[in-house]
Amino acid sequence: MIQGKSLQYRSRHLFRLWTVTALWLLAGSVTVSYSTHAQNSYVWTELPDAPFVNRYNDVAFVDETTGWVVHGDGEVFQTVDGGDTWSLQYRNLNAHFRSVAFLDAQHGFAGNVGPGEFGAVEQTPIFETVNGGQIWLPASGFADGPPTGICGMQAVNDSTIVAVGRVRGPAVFVRSIDSGQTWSTVDMSDHAAGLIDVFFTHPDSGLAVGLSNETHSESSAVVVRTTDGGQNWEEIFTSSRTGEWAWKMTFPSRQTGYVSLQRNVEEPIYFLKTVDGGSTWEEKLLFDGRYFVQGMGFVDENTGWVGGNSGQAVLVTTDGGDTWSDDAVRPRINRIRFVNDSLGYAVGRSVYKIQKSVPTGIKRTPIDDENRKIAVYPNPFSQSVTFDLGRGDYSDLRIVDVSGRTIRRFANEGSMLVEWDGHSDTGDPVSSGVYFVVARLGDTIASRPLIRVTEERFK
Repeated sequence: MIQGKSLQYRSRHLFRLWTVTALWLLAGSVTVSYSTHAQNSYVWTELPDAPFVNRYNDVAFVDETTGWVVHGDGEVFQTVDGGDTWSLQYRNLNAHFRSVAFLDAQHGFAGNVGPGEFGAVEQTPIFETVNGGQIWLPASGFADGPPTGICGMQAVNDSTIVAVGRVRGPAVFVRSIDSGQTWSTVDMSDHAAGLIDVFFTHPDSGLAVGLSNETHSESSAVVVRTTDGGQNWEEIFTSSRTGEWAWKMTFPSRQTGYVSLQRNVEEPIYFLKTVDGGSTWEEKLLFDGRYFVQGMGFVDENTGWVGGNSGQAVLVTTDGGDTWSDDAVRPRINRIRFVNDSLGYAVGRSVYKIQKSVPTGIKRTPIDDENRKIAVYPNPFSQSVTFDLGRGDYSDLRIVDVSGRTIRRFANEGSMLVEWDGHSDTGDPVSSGVYFVVARLGDTIASRPLIRVTEERFK
């Protein structure tokens, strides 16, 4: 019997769990969501045929229809029709691709985080294609030796590409000015413990952001700048707090830029803004609470979005970051890039297309129609839960946690009813919390939130 304070705790705990669940249910209720301000409307469309992965890390488009996405399981996918269909171009299960950039429709690069991070063992830091992604090979020509790993990458023009690495170090900057034939490598350890993103406005002038300490709780965010192609750098900003890494950088204009600040557990959450091309930076409040912020992108100087490695709602601003409001839940956003002022793409748990007006033929209809519903009962559950898929031809069925990490995979035994005993693939019982059952049913992906409540949680 639960009495007094324990009962109050249980009520508060279940309320928090149901709140998160409601947000995820809202996220799955529509195929198109809207961000609106006085002058423009932007439509985010989750691309239904994007391959199912735990999380996409980066996206690069050379025009409105031709682009690539990469993710941590070492795969590169391409689309040539604006995301309507995707093809797997390359797979290297030893790599963890964090970034991708293309000089043109044929010539591109993918950055691997390197050994010791996120389970990667592949030592090649950059892979290169010269035929639109049909063949990917290790990049060569590192006169000063290759970097350990790469996180952020940018194609500055049709011959210059810059990249930085890596999260938790070592800090390094690399650049090629001859379309990847040769690379210069600069040790950045005197300026940062690790670098995560890079942005250049000119082949010789640019910024890099990262961390002052590889231990997150002891780190501040850092911004460094070069005006001579990366040979020399100056530290121009360090955030005033610890427990913070500079994560993603976005410049909608030459003078106005933003940097997202990742905080793992601390609160409140801030971001950085510059209005003078990066010479000075202002710390601004983003969220007065906990939010695992990562991806950030602005379509113009005033309108932008920020998301993170969680199930919280993406936030939108229409006044240059002075105020933010909930937009819609789009889990695990890590990168938002714009092709022009009317079209962009974002990646996280899925791939999203961002358009300035409602696309012809796209209707605001429920994602979970009769062909892709999953019934979950009981929910919440304590010992076991049953999933009714409505069909037995699923090609992938798994349990994931709120961070997108796969907890349990199920083999297809041809039954539409699948029972989960609350244990992981390793046989360990999972703790109380919110989880998601995710299934690929034919050509669609369906998901449902579920809550595990163990009695030990309330003792």
